[in-house]
Amino acid sequence: MGVGAAGAALVGYDGSIANAAEVVQHDSYPVEISADYKRYDQKNNVIMRALSGDPVVKPNFDTYFGKHMGWIPNKVADGYGRLEEAMKTGAFAIEDGLNGYHAPGFASKGLYEWKEPQISGVVNPEKYTFDTPEAASKAVKRAAKFYGADLVGIAPYDERWVLSRVFNIEKNDSVPNVLPFEPKSVIVMALQMSYDGFQAAPTSLELASAGNIYSSMGVVVSKVSHFVRALGYQTVPCGNDTALSVPLAIHAGLGELSRIGIAITPEFGPRQRFCKIFTDLPLAVDKPITFGVKEFCMTCKKCADACPSQAISHDKEPSFQAATISTSGGVKKWAANAEKCLAQWADAGTDCGICIKVCPYNKPSEWHHDLAKFATKTPARPILRFFDDL
Repeated sequence: MGVGAAGAALVGYDGSIANAAEVVQHDSYPVEISADYKRYDQKNNVIMRALSGDPVVKPNFDTYFGKHMGWIPNKVADGYGRLEEAMKTGAFAIEDGLNGYHAPGFASKGLYEWKEPQISGVVNPEKYTFDTPEAASKAVKRAAKFYGADLVGIAPYDERWVLSRVFNIEKNDSVPNVLPFEPKSVIVMALQMSYDGFQAAPTSLELASAGNIYSSMGVVVSKVSHFVRALGYQTVPCGNDTALSVPLAIHAGLGELSRIGIAITPEFGPRQRFCKIFTDLPLAVDKPITFGVKEFCMTCKKCADACPSQAISHDKEPSFQAATISTSGGVKKWAANAEKCLAQWADAGTDCGICIKVCPYNKPSEWHHDLAKFATKTPARPILRFFDDL
């Protein structure tokens, strides 16, 4: 048996990342949370800090945003040409135009508007009654995928993940984050970003891949909101706003926390964006999962080594240590340095994406990549990066 065949046999190869390591379901949230955990105040988000005039981060954000909007010339290099810039412009058409640049986390803008029924849908006064919460979840997931979501999970409503305060530009300060009703569950959706686009990171083609999904997120979340409201239930459709997407995605059973600080899914690795909808529709929730990502990240460190600004932790173990004021504290994780990350955005003129590009979970499901991920639970860990680099 050749090396390739042996590797394929070891992982039981069928072309899917999910089978490269055992997926384990958990009855409780699988990331350690400290007793003094406090909900996140959005004014500490690195972009909100820049918009408020924080001198530590404002110059880098101004440079990045100026390049993104075309006010400041970007690099003269491969991946930054006229065609690539046009691809980026088209990709962001809905996000920057209709949604008014929602991506930093501005709530209730454009297609994420939940106060105007013509955008988010009219709540039918007659509630549709499902036989069971499981039947309701099945219907919602089917609708969300029909409208364009690639993955859908249901998380229980957990106030810990809801922002304590949201940043208000007019007041240049954060204000209390108040939801208009008491949610019962959260519909969490993932949309896959282009693999080929991220292979071009950190150029304009990478940013086009991100922008394309940011634009699609608004469309999908609006459609699902209309669907749920037509059934007689309230919704708050969200992108990066209102609540923390990564813990919600983990709670919804879609993925596992990584060294990069984003959720790794069995299907797409780190290469997706999340949107979510808070609702009072009773839904059966999904269980959180783990599939060896933490153990793999402890050994791999490819993202940390590849990061141009060294914004990603090289520590072997996750910890409760914060990297900057922008870190959401009280969670045992590898905390990324958002200030260094933003500096790279300014230099690249894009949101970079190199960490996603090099992550082994982002690779095509060829046998040696699956073998590397399978080996996270074996004594073979020292050769993991060798296999992934083949």
